[in-house]
Amino acid sequence: MHLATFARSKRPILLLLFLFFIALSGCNSPSPKITPSPSITEAPTVTAIPTVSPTPQPSFLLLIAPSTTEQAFLNEIQTILEDTAQANGLKFETRTGLTKEELASQSIRVAVVISNDSDLESLAHAAPQTQFLAIGSTELTPQANLSVIELQPYRPDWEGFVAGFLAATVTDEWRVGVVSDNTAIEGKAAQNGFANGVKFMCGLCQPLYPPFPIPTYPLYWALNPASGQGDIDAGVAYFQTWAVKTVFLYKPLDSWISTFGSAGFKLISDQTPPENLKAQWIASIQSNDPLEELKSMLPQLLDGKGGQMSSSGLTLTNVNADLFSPGKQTYVTDMVTELLSGQIDTGVDPATGELR
Repeated sequence: MHLATFARSKRPILLLLFLFFIALSGCNSPSPKITPSPSITEAPTVTAIPTVSPTPQPSFLLLIAPSTTEQAFLNEIQTILEDTAQANGLKFETRTGLTKEELASQSIRVAVVISNDSDLESLAHAAPQTQFLAIGSTELTPQANLSVIELQPYRPDWEGFVAGFLAATVTDEWRVGVVSDNTAIEGKAAQNGFANGVKFMCGLCQPLYPPFPIPTYPLYWALNPASGQGDIDAGVAYFQTWAVKTVFLYKPLDSWISTFGSAGFKLISDQTPPENLKAQWIASIQSNDPLEELKSMLPQLLDGKGGQMSSSGLTLTNVNADLFSPGKQTYVTDMVTELLSGQIDTGVDPATGELR
């Protein structure tokens, strides 16, 4: 066979062999290594663990009252303290006692204590963050967180004594008189206390000019709630006969005040003067109300201001400076202080109203 012809006949076989070897070499070559892309890992969500706050302790306003406390008085104090606690976001409780352990473990802002217990001083010392108010004690000394409201018993002889001393102090020639119900113990005690108060101030109380009543001033007129207008008018006439200038009206009815006031007498009483008689009203002699004292002290105690002191004795109110000058006011109030402290004795038995 011709060589060229042979070459042409073998060409397709050679081409197939060439392609076979290329494919075979491709199969034997290593596969490309694929590096995986790094995956993006999301940050885990952190859930905050709630913080449990401790429940704050309530702050207390306490009333410490023994079981023997008079119920009506207790009820009035409770009402005042309940209203105060509610207005200031405090918890109010009434207890019969209080210990140092309770003071240490509880938040007690104010403790009002009806007691004469001198141990209150040690409680106050142990709990300087608590304000204490003792009602009724005459033995305790106020300190930074201890206040005191002294309770004095009501004494009509004291009221009469102060009225007599005051009347004699401001009245020329001591021409004074007293009107009371002397059939009642209180009225009799006030009348006798008035007489001794006048004499304590002026001694014999003898005027220089007539008229000269016998024995002498002060003069008395008895009225009671059943007395009619005729009895009141007779009292006015009696005092006018003897030139009385100042009259003390003990527990008067309105008709007594208006009749004696209209007659022109200068007046002293335990009442508040009517508007039309203020010009001739010398002063009112009134007992301090411990409940009013409590109300006035509480705001200061809640502000942490202790060391207060108040006495529920007698005080002068509705003072007319035109008839009762500042100097004489000082003179009389000094005497009242001595009377309430026991330095002066009225000379009257408060149990019977009689002179001793």
